[in-house]
Amino acid sequence: MKLYRNRYIAFKIISDAVFSLDDIVHCFWSVLLSLFGEVGGSRTNFWLIEYTSETGNGILRCTHTSVDIMKSVLATITELKDFPLIINVLGISGTIKGVRRFFQNKQLEQRT
Repeated sequence: MKLYRNRYIAFKIISDAVFSLDDIVHCFWSVLLSLFGEVGGSRTNFWLIEYTSETGNGILRCTHTSVDIMKSVLATITELKDFPLIINVLGISGTIKGVRRFFQNKQLEQRT
């Protein structure tokens, strides 16, 4: 029996600088731990599924009960390595296939 259901959050990082995967993971974990502590952070089951540094697009996984926690973590981050940044949440889905549609829809909007 599964104790929790996964949710996948599609996000886009808007910044003049290019950040590596390790920079992003370290930043997310440090903000998560500073806001909610070790117990709160462990309950999120947070994991960065994928991140493309060229486009700034990424997908992270968390439990269905911690979606609001992860959205607040993403909204709290305003700079990384002394470079300002904005993290936009594009959408939330229950499957990776569903969350990838948010990137496709965003590309279609930019073309028109």
